[in-house]
Amino acid sequence: MDKTPGKVHTVSLDSEVCGETFEIQYYLPKSYSDLYKYNVIITFDSQDFFKYGQIERLIEKMERDGELDRTIIVGIPYPSVDWRNHYFSPNGEQHEKFVTFVGRELNAFIDSNFKTLKMANSRLLMGESLAGSFALSVALTYPNTFSQALAFSPFVDDAFMERFKNSMSLINLNIYHTIGLEEDNFKTIMGKQADFLTPNRELNELLEDEPLEYTYRELEGGHIWKTWKPELKNVLMHFFG
Repeated sequence: MDKTPGKVHTVSLDSEVCGETFEIQYYLPKSYSDLYKYNVIITFDSQDFFKYGQIERLIEKMERDGELDRTIIVGIPYPSVDWRNHYFSPNGEQHEKFVTFVGRELNAFIDSNFKTLKMANSRLLMGESLAGSFALSVALTYPNTFSQALAFSPFVDDAFMERFKNSMSLINLNIYHTIGLEEDNFKTIMGKQADFLTPNRELNELLEDEPLEYTYRELEGGHIWKTWKPELKNVLMHFFG
């Protein structure tokens, strides 16, 4: 397995749970050494976190400036828009199996191939839109494995909201949740008009009264990386600064 630091690598991972092979991306900082143990950021929609969020450049700069603990990035890219709907969407037919894949198989792959801290609070799940909903799903299902999650503008409906109500997992979680103020009427990647602002505000009202560590931010802007990218540094400082 290629561990050349400072590069985005791609590897295939077979899943027994899903009966499929998935593409995984990973990035080791230029200072990576097997002598140290690392926090892990797991990104869903990983190609967008690299291309539009430029997250690898950010962790390099923050580490150089002494603002970030040692951290590696592992991610799952999406091969198509349809695929996101089947696997990342809370209503997708492959969603539950894929949550299990991340909680069991992907996590085992990461810990067996990299020097990691292997604690729930040393792992951070990240996603935007449907991938943000997926990050929250994984944290709710495996709170003792992944206690930290970032969701930029997640898809929220009544059924997804029900998952949070009376959840015994919440007490273990640290969630960072954002929504854009221009997301009350926009066109999704599927070409449909949507209002994400209203249901995300409802989710915020629900979570504010629950026993978890919770940060909620309403950002200037819409359902795009121009809104999310400037918030990434605040997120990394919050969890691993």
